Amino acid sequence: MKTLLKVENVKKKFGELVALENINLEVVDKECLGIIGPNGAGKTTLFNVISGYMKPTEGRVEFMGKDITGKRPSELAKLGLVRTFQLIKAFMNMSVEENFRVITDDYKEIMKDFDLWNKRDMIARNLSQGDLRKLNIGLALATNPKLLLLDEPFSGLSPRECAELHSAIDRLKEMEVTMIVIEHKLKELFNHAERVIVLNYGVLLCQGTPEEIVRDIRVIEAYLGDGYAVA
Repeated sequence: MKTLLKVENVKKKFGELVALENINLEVVDKECLGIIGPNGAGKTTLFNVISGYMKPTEGRVEFMGKDITGKRPSELAKLGLVRTFQLIKAFMNMSVEENFRVITDDYKEIMKDFDLWNKRDMIARNLSQGDLRKLNIGLALATNPKLLLLDEPFSGLSPRECAELHSAIDRLKEMEVTMIVIEHKLKELFNHAERVIVLNYGVLLCQGTPEEIVRDIRVIEAYLGDGYAVA
């Protein structure tokens, strides 16, 4: 499989605080990679470095064979590297359809795939949390990304909304969109991720399949706890 993203020896410091320490990882084309770890592990910092919202203190980020270290998010979006945020970003005073029109004229199929077509005239601020999340991801998809970074997409959703979002992410996988997903709801993440990396105190603790991760004693001690039940 073709390597789409490569992170090499990335370090990020805030003063004397080391948020990321020599992170190395690769993401291959059409893969769904999960990132987990306790609060403060460096997950969002890693996303910020990859997506251009922060420059690494040391190291290199490569996308599609090009050095993109420190490039602006707008430049990366044009290359096809797009991220969403845990806090939803949309034009809240515009309708669902108007939100899509800001990005592209070719949006009808995306709206239908994400079950938003019948809500196209609704003002975004009046949508449910689940529909807002689908709108957020749909807008990212409308930019035609080659790599999509999803930051806690299931956060704050009800079980019904989670089920709807599962269908949306399944659709992304059918479309062969490469994804990296940060998520605290592990059972939701494990429905989609073929491979998972675990961060702890800014260090890449381990990586493997979901089945391997939940049985790794280092992950249990650092994150899951002895009471975690494997589904």
